[in-house]
Amino acid sequence: MHRTRPRKVILDCDIGWMNDDCTATIFALKSPELQVLGITPVAGNFDLNWETACALRLLEILGREDVPVCPGFDRPLLHERGDYEDQVWGEWATFKPVDSIPPGLPSIEPDPRYACDFIAQSILENPGEVSILAMGPLTNVAVTIRKYPQVVPLVDELIVMGGAVATLPRGHGNITPMAEFNFWVDPEAARIVLRSGAPIVLCPLNVCRRTRFERQHFDRLTSAGSAHPEVAELFRGYLQPHFDHPEVDKESPRLFYGLYDQIVVAYALRPAWFTTVLMNVDVNVTPGPEYGASYGYTNAPYQSGLDQWPLDDGSQVAKVAHDVELEAFVGLYVSTLTE
Repeated sequence: MHRTRPRKVILDCDIGWMNDDCTATIFALKSPELQVLGITPVAGNFDLNWETACALRLLEILGREDVPVCPGFDRPLLHERGDYEDQVWGEWATFKPVDSIPPGLPSIEPDPRYACDFIAQSILENPGEVSILAMGPLTNVAVTIRKYPQVVPLVDELIVMGGAVATLPRGHGNITPMAEFNFWVDPEAARIVLRSGAPIVLCPLNVCRRTRFERQHFDRLTSAGSAHPEVAELFRGYLQPHFDHPEVDKESPRLFYGLYDQIVVAYALRPAWFTTVLMNVDVNVTPGPEYGASYGYTNAPYQSGLDQWPLDDGSQVAKVAHDVELEAFVGLYVSTLTE
C-alpha cells in the first residue's frame, strides 16, 4: 500500500528504560513515515507507574513533549501474581514507588485521558487511518474493543507483537514452554482481541527470533557522525557494557538486545519485507501449564472430511508474520536512528 502521508499510529507498550519497547518507540518517533498520535503504557515488563515515567522522560530527551502519554491498565484482566510470576521476568502489578529512572525523573505529566478512551477517540476522529502498534500485553486494546466496539471496523490495522505459533518454525514459548510473555501476562485480553474481527497482523516469536543486533549495528548507532546525537548517547550508555562484556561471542554475538518490538514498527513501515500466512489464531485461557499459549492453524481438509476444523470455535483469521528480510529490516532501523 502506497501512503502519501505519514501513517498515524498509537504505541501501546510496556515500555521500560531502553528495553525493546523503548527503542521501538524511538524508532517510531524518528521515522518521518509515521505520525505517533500517542503512547499508551500498559503493565507488563514493568509496573505501570514506572513505565509511564520512562515514556515521559524519553519524550523530554527527544524533544517530543507534543506526544501525549495516556496510561492504561496497571494489571491484567484476570491473571493474578503468584509464586511463579514472582520468580520470573515481568514486574506488572508490583506497584513499586517510582523514585528514580537512569536519566532522572520527568518534569512533564501524563495526559489525563485514560488509554482506552484515548485510543477510541483517536480512531473515531480518524476513521480508517489509525493503526495500533501493540508491543505489550493487550489489556488496553481489549478494553477499548469491549467499551467501544464501534472502533473495530474503523481501525486501519492492529499490529501485535505477541504469541508463538507452534505449527510454524521457532514457535516455542519464552516465559513458559508454550506461552509467549505478552500473551501469558493477559491471555484473556489477547483472546478478546484475536476474536474481535479487527484487521490483525500478528508478529509472534516465530519472526522475532529471526532478528539479530550485532556489534556492527551498535557501532553505527553510536558513531560520532550520527544526525541524532541524543539517540546515540542513549544507546551508548545502555548497551556499551553489554557489548564489552567478556562473555560475548565475538563471532556470533548473543542476543543481548532483542529487536522484538522493533519488528512491529518495521511491519508498519515495510510490510512487503515480511513473509506472512493467513491463519486462524487463538489463545488458551484455561489455568494450568498451557495458560497463555497461542496457536494457529490454516483451514484445510482433514481426515474427518470437513473443510474447516474446529467448527464455530470463535477464532478469527489473522495475518501471521513468520519471517523477515533481516538485513533490510536492521538497515532501516539503524538508518532511521542515525540519518
